[in-house]
Amino acid sequence: MNNSFKNKIIGLCVVLILLTAVMSLASFWWSTSQFNQAQVQRKIQVAQNVYQQYLKARERLLVTAATVLTADFGFKQAVATRDAQTIGSVLLNHSRRIDADLMLLLDVKGQLISANVEGLDFPSGTQSWMTALQDHNDHSAFVVLNEQLYQVIILPVRAPRTIAYSVIGFQVNEAVTDDLKELTGMETSFVGQADNLKASSLPALPPGEDLFSYLENQKTQRWLGEYPVYQSAEVALPSLASNAISLVLSADLTTQYQEFDKMVLTIVLLSGVTILLGFITSGVLAKNLTTPLSQLTELAKRFATGDYSAKLKETRPAREICQLVDAFNDMGENIQEREEKIRFQASHDSLTGFFNRNAALDKLHGMLKSGAEYYFIAIDIKGLRHINDKLGPRVGDDCIKVVAKRIASINSAGVGLNIRLGGDEFLVAHQAKATSESQQSVQGIVEYAEKLHDALCQPYVVQGLDIALHFSVGVVHYPKQAHTPEDVVRRALIAVDTAAHDGHDVYYYQSGEDEAHLERLQIIDELKHAIQEDDGQLFMTYQPKLNMKTEQIDKVESLIRWQRKSGEWVSPELFIDLAEQSGLIVDLTQWVVKTVVAQVARWLHQGENIKAAINVSAQDIADKHFLPHLEQLLGDMKVKPELITIELTERDMIENEEKGILALQALKKLGVQVSLDDYGVGQTSLGRLKMLPIDELKMDKVFILKLAQSEKDQHIVRSTITLGHQLGFSVVAEGVEDKASLDLLDAMQCDYAQGYYLSKPLKAADFDSWLRSYNEVG
Repeated sequence: MNNSFKNKIIGLCVVLILLTAVMSLASFWWSTSQFNQAQVQRKIQVAQNVYQQYLKARERLLVTAATVLTADFGFKQAVATRDAQTIGSVLLNHSRRIDADLMLLLDVKGQLISANVEGLDFPSGTQSWMTALQDHNDHSAFVVLNEQLYQVIILPVRAPRTIAYSVIGFQVNEAVTDDLKELTGMETSFVGQADNLKASSLPALPPGEDLFSYLENQKTQRWLGEYPVYQSAEVALPSLASNAISLVLSADLTTQYQEFDKMVLTIVLLSGVTILLGFITSGVLAKNLTTPLSQLTELAKRFATGDYSAKLKETRPAREICQLVDAFNDMGENIQEREEKIRFQASHDSLTGFFNRNAALDKLHGMLKSGAEYYFIAIDIKGLRHINDKLGPRVGDDCIKVVAKRIASINSAGVGLNIRLGGDEFLVAHQAKATSESQQSVQGIVEYAEKLHDALCQPYVVQGLDIALHFSVGVVHYPKQAHTPEDVVRRALIAVDTAAHDGHDVYYYQSGEDEAHLERLQIIDELKHAIQEDDGQLFMTYQPKLNMKTEQIDKVESLIRWQRKSGEWVSPELFIDLAEQSGLIVDLTQWVVKTVVAQVARWLHQGENIKAAINVSAQDIADKHFLPHLEQLLGDMKVKPELITIELTERDMIENEEKGILALQALKKLGVQVSLDDYGVGQTSLGRLKMLPIDELKMDKVFILKLAQSEKDQHIVRSTITLGHQLGFSVVAEGVEDKASLDLLDAMQCDYAQGYYLSKPLKAADFDSWLRSYNEVG
């Protein structure tokens, strides 16, 4: 075993050293290659800058010479008179003065007048050739004449109008490329697109071989493959479109290859020496490790059996080994402590130390098997969210801690089972007293629950603040009202939710509430699917509104109805309330708005100009998508905004007044009518009423149902109609049940009447039939 471990250590050390050497070599190879590549690119860039400066200097000389020549008066006179001898003499002398290789004089049509080069084969189409040179705007261009490459400049000869053009140029030949090679350290070649290589510092190319093919074919043998000798960059030069000229700069990579190969060989040699030294030192290290490790292995086996008293046989073990043994002992103790802590955290709430919900269910399973009777009390902290919002989450957490501490102190004498269900909800268990009369047992839990509630409501000091907390308490009995731990938790929460919702301090679960709760959940789920599937379960009905002045039906109120797939009807008050509680009200309202706007569009198509009112809630007007959705529907279905009325109740406005007013102003800006529904039974003051951006007051039916029999109702309705008209509102009375009430409303100058006396809410098809009959009778 020792030999095997020793061999593994030696092999590991050698492999690590070898791997390090290989990685170092690869890293060096890659970084050096990148560096060399960057160096070549910089060298090419520098060469481009040098060549540009070189050619610019020649260009300035050409421009100066051409300017002097074209400005010479005697030359202009000779050109004007076509004095060939004088022109030729001037061109010759001027070319010698600046060492120009090419001096041409062209007339305005591009015909050659004179040249300093004999036997010049001037190209055809000189007019376009000359025009192309002029396009370079006083800059030089590269052209090919008589198979020779020239850098030329063209300037006009004016006297004062242009009478000729002077062309001056330098020949670009091997002397130029050699100068550029001397300056840049790179091979330089000038290539014409039409007639290939014109001048180059490279050795003579084989006949007929292209420059680029030649450069690509130059290879050098190194290591295990061939590498290119040259790296080239092509630079376009200003030239004629008919024969584009470019400069090719070629860097010779041979020297870099040689230097790089020398460095690689040096690194390989050093790596070999390092591997040899590593092999020797790893053998020594392995020998020093295997003996104490074998003893430590035996010690670890004894530790595994639980024998922590075992000691090393050597009288003087290495200090590190002793430290490792101590670490083993400490590790065992620490693991045991951490396991206990993890088990506690898995079953307890970290903030309060109470059992958490999952652990509570397991705990309850064991408790309920005993057959004893218990009362389970759910506790909810009211308004904790406001404390978090106003004082911060740390204060909120401390409130939960002090509440939990008080619950524990109150419930310590009983079962002592304290549970934090989550958030601001707790659950405690109280064992029912063994008694022959159940009434005494009930009386006992009532006293205990009230005592618990009163004790919890006593003031708290949190972070130096005196905080008064309020609580809702719900109680459920086991086994009369719950049979399983899940039933206990769920029904206790139902009881505490009922207490919070209905304003009770303590509420006792009533049998059947869980089923009603589950039924509400099922209704919510079915409502969600009914909205999404739009399968006909939900539909709209329309109750007509009578225009008291014209006695015509030009308005309706849209009312939603729901018949479940089972055929059972669901009260609108029930499912709309559940929709608001579950957050489905926004989706439901969007469905209603889409359906009603589509119906108004159909009426318009039928020639009926009928306005439709839609009831919305506070959640709807707070939804940022409500207005854009309505506006898009009106646009898509080509319905005028004034044909839609949005009805909100006083309660919705009071709960969200600031946001509600902003939403109503946006609706008014869109052109939609706004109606305040159920007016008279809410809390809208006259001061608030004048601030609301509304068009219509809709009196609650409580004042209209017995209007003919109640003089007080008549006074209220008359004053409301007068007030509404004085504020500029239209007034609608709903709940008209008889003709006497309708006549009274007419006498009071009410604008619209609505109620069963006229018609109950009807489906769209039934409403159309009713309207035709009404109009025929009218």
